[in-house]
Amino acid sequence: MPHFRIQIRERHKLLILFFLGALGSACFIRYAGIGMEEEICAKGRMIFAGLAADLAEGDGLFWHCMARRGLLPIVWTGLSFTVFGLASLYLFWIYLGFSMTTALWVAMVFGGWRGPFYFWGLLFPQYLLYAPALLLIYASCLQWNRFWRIRRAPIRRLPVRSPQLRRFLARNLLGLLLIAAGAYAESQWNPWLLKKIFIKM
Repeated sequence: MPHFRIQIRERHKLLILFFLGALGSACFIRYAGIGMEEEICAKGRMIFAGLAADLAEGDGLFWHCMARRGLLPIVWTGLSFTVFGLASLYLFWIYLGFSMTTALWVAMVFGGWRGPFYFWGLLFPQYLLYAPALLLIYASCLQWNRFWRIRRAPIRRLPVRSPQLRRFLARNLLGLLLIAAGAYAESQWNPWLLKKIFIKM
């Protein structure tokens, strides 16, 4: 009997995982979000007012952003040397689809037709840097984890001189530099956009 094998390209796999997360968010909104709309509308203005106050201070905002955005790549890098590396990479895209869909719904409940503008206002321009950084580190950790799972049994030690390890470290370092640039944009440029355009209390 012939055997059929379906090969899913990596980018298609990521889209499937992202949409699974978005579908999970839609189910959550459908069953648990009906009674939350009034609460979101009531607390939305208070949340944005608090955000405006935090942005007005500005001290230490870069390091706060760097700590929050840099945590995930560090976790990815560490787990790439374990059997949980692949699972952590794939679960992130499900979480990303769930969280972004939920955040967009919250912004639309609070802002109405202006909700999508609130949503993009919270992401721009830093995610123009975060997105390629995460994709770069994701691809690097994915390739290294596959190499590590194949080679760790016969070598039993870290292949320090291997070109795979050098590429892994170089790509992750470049990704962290992009995240640092995104953290600077989030702490310096995004607050100005929020205060001048989106936060009108």
